[in-house]
Amino acid sequence: MVEKDCEKIYSLGYSFIMLSSFFAVFLGIGSYLMFKYTRNDTYLICIIGALISTAIFYIIRYIVNNNDYDDIYELNKGIFGKFLGRILNIILLLGFILMASIILFNNANFFNAEYLPDTSINFLKAIILLPLVYISSKSLASIIKMNQVLCIINIFMLFLSIIGVFAEFDITNLEPVFNASYGEIFKSIVLYVVVSIVPLSMLLVCSRKRIADSERLNGNLLKSFVFTNILQFLIVLITILVLGEKFISLFRFPEHIALKQFNLFNIFQRVENFLALQFYFSSFSLMSFLFYYIIKAMPSTKFRNYYSILISIFLYFFTNIIFNNTVIFTEMIDKYIIYVILITIFTPILATFAKLIMQNKFAKIDKK
Repeated sequence: MVEKDCEKIYSLGYSFIMLSSFFAVFLGIGSYLMFKYTRNDTYLICIIGALISTAIFYIIRYIVNNNDYDDIYELNKGIFGKFLGRILNIILLLGFILMASIILFNNANFFNAEYLPDTSINFLKAIILLPLVYISSKSLASIIKMNQVLCIINIFMLFLSIIGVFAEFDITNLEPVFNASYGEIFKSIVLYVVVSIVPLSMLLVCSRKRIADSERLNGNLLKSFVFTNILQFLIVLITILVLGEKFISLFRFPEHIALKQFNLFNIFQRVENFLALQFYFSSFSLMSFLFYYIIKAMPSTKFRNYYSILISIFLYFFTNIIFNNTVIFTEMIDKYIIYVILITIFTPILATFAKLIMQNKFAKIDKK
């Protein structure tokens, strides 16, 4: 069943979904843990992790291309039946709720740690949730357009930041190479691949048939995936070049600390407030899609406005229960984020992929 709104969704804007989501899940979460494990070798981990995550990208793209329904929820009920489909959808919903909670607390923690240390995290969470109540009441096409605009702004600010910190680069910070143990390297690679599942899964928010220029979809998705991983590699590499192994592990948000060294021709300095918008825009975009996913799982989307308010209230109190403070949040992310993503998000997606493969295979046999 397709949404009632008839606004067109174009492949370029649609492909930008993973770009914004990547930054949101890596800053303070994925990258922080990778730096913790492999320190100045992390830029190499990004290359290996990106190559392996290509397999997940093709799984997601296959589902998008072969989805005859509106989204992943409808697809699961269509190919598995209502009972099994609803079970998979409930697991997915749980994963999206947990990820929304993680992103919300991480975002509030960022502004608390870097800008507003005397401000309550609860107050910051409320401020972050307010605009999400509004945007989540809009159509998917509107959310995708908003995300595209924010992505373009983010890319511009990122490249401006790279130019501004170029003078701070120290090539010796890349030495020694492969200083981490095999166990740390393996764990960091797994972390990169698993965390990348979250932004890629956001593409399942709709199917190919909703894309106006669907003939360009596969090409734009591949370009966006490659470009996103290159940007992630550059961010990690620049962080290492600026901070080095000794300082990377000292900060909760080392990428932001590196970009704070911005100094463009000794004219533009101290622009960290401006650069912080990169992280906020990315988190806001990802949270918007997570809200959309959660609302779509509700019995009826007629009450979208009320659902967005209820979800915000729920996340506000839920994060207070599971994350009492930053220390507990960091420990839980370190220990459980890989399992949370694999069990609640990747397992249902893998089941959907396997079922579609089987259906298409049997359909070809029947035609013969």
